[in-house]
Amino acid sequence: MKKVLVFLLVCSSFLCLSQKRNYLSFEALGSGGFGSLNFEHQLFEGNFTDVHFRSGLSFFPIDKNNGTAIVFPLMIHGIFGEKKHKLDVGIGQSLSVTTRGSLFLRMPFSVGYRIEPDEKRYYFRVSYTPIISYIYNFQWENWGGLTFGYKLTK
Repeated sequence: MKKVLVFLLVCSSFLCLSQKRNYLSFEALGSGGFGSLNFEHQLFEGNFTDVHFRSGLSFFPIDKNNGTAIVFPLMIHGIFGEKKHKLDVGIGQSLSVTTRGSLFLRMPFSVGYRIEPDEKRYYFRVSYTPIISYIYNFQWENWGGLTFGYKLTK
């Protein structure tokens, strides 16, 4: 567990040193469960398409047998659009570790609308974010998300 946290912190530190855009965001519901804090880094910037990497952290109670889950959602997002109104499509992996030692791996998927004014340092996103379980048996959990993000670099 400590190795995973150290790895995520080291990766985030290197991404912060880059000249590309970086964001901090809070996502209510979405890929991290009931809510998550996220760091987002722009990997590629094109005329019509941007590619972002997002890593997050979330906590939520499950039940008496499993305790509380610590969730690490990791996603790649394609953001399509020239102006402030954009299509945001993402896919990733979400690692969940419970306080009782259980481990879950799920695949969040995201399709949403993102509004990001050029002259402002914030963005909003509304998305349909199903969470897919595929290791033991296939489950498709319908889920949605509402995100508020803040641009750290211009």
